[in-house]
Amino acid sequence: MPQDHERKLKNYVINRSLQLRLIFVSLGYMAIILAVTLAFTLLPVLHTMFDAADPNAQYESAQTFLLLAQRLVPAVLVLFLFFFAHLVIMTHRICGPLVNFTHTFESMADGDLSRRIQLRQKDYLQDEADMINEVLDNLKDHMAALQAENHALAESLEKATHNPEALGEARRRNERLSEMISTFHL
Repeated sequence: MPQDHERKLKNYVINRSLQLRLIFVSLGYMAIILAVTLAFTLLPVLHTMFDAADPNAQYESAQTFLLLAQRLVPAVLVLFLFFFAHLVIMTHRICGPLVNFTHTFESMADGDLSRRIQLRQKDYLQDEADMINEVLDNLKDHMAALQAENHALAESLEKATHNPEALGEARRRNERLSEMISTFHL
């Protein structure tokens, strides 16, 4: 009986555009490297096979070419598949955190500072996630201090309507609130 939280292959493609772009660019580079390697490996044999005047040399070159082709092509295909699987996993470990960062930034833009970035153990960008979480903590601390100062200012204003000393206290609290707000550059 399958459960809803089981992992599926489609879960490995998180940020489709970025992840597929990284995979195909890397596979393209690998294909170029493999083509150059195969060319340098097989061209001398092909040259001897087609240019030799001696039929025995042509026959030996053809046998060598067939042997190399029989062994190299499957090995190259297996390596290509392993490289593809490795790329999917590696890009998943990069794109997963990036999606998490995006959701956190969207929450921050909406004024929600309670969201924290939680990454899996093998994900990349752990240091960056820690820095973003530290920024969020600092913002929450500053906002809490602003809220406390605002609350104190409101209380001082309540008292100020009846007492001139309380009005002076309200002005001091207002100046303190202005200082705290000025720590943010807009």
